[in-house]
Amino acid sequence: MMHTATRLALALAPLLLAACAATPPPARDFPAGARAPSAAELTTLLRGKSFDATAANGTPYRTQFAAAGNAVTVFFSGRSDSGTWRAEDGRVCYEFPIIPSSCGDYRLVGQDLYIKRANGDVVQLIAR
Repeated sequence: MMHTATRLALALAPLLLAACAATPPPARDFPAGARAPSAAELTTLLRGKSFDATAANGTPYRTQFAAAGNAVTVFFSGRSDSGTWRAEDGRVCYEFPIIPSSCGDYRLVGQDLYIKRANGDVVQLIAR
């Protein structure tokens, strides 16, 4: 005889599969009209600010840039890592002791800021 939990799981499985199939794949390209900011513009946009974003796998994270210097802290999944950053034309490179260091391409669409992460996913950064 089948337990109630097993019957419920079997009944909900098709709904879960349909929901997963309906979820759009992560963006791989910047929105139309995106432009690459200069290194100086990126520094002004980021320094002293915090941004929220959601990775393609649904994990939210926050990036906090120090008001002076090049320190940065990323908060994710109840953990954090602190490192340094540097702006280049259209990209920012990060050095961290724990999470993988990488560079990301940045683009502006109006006032909206987007990053193409090292894995190729494009996510919008929301200022806090």
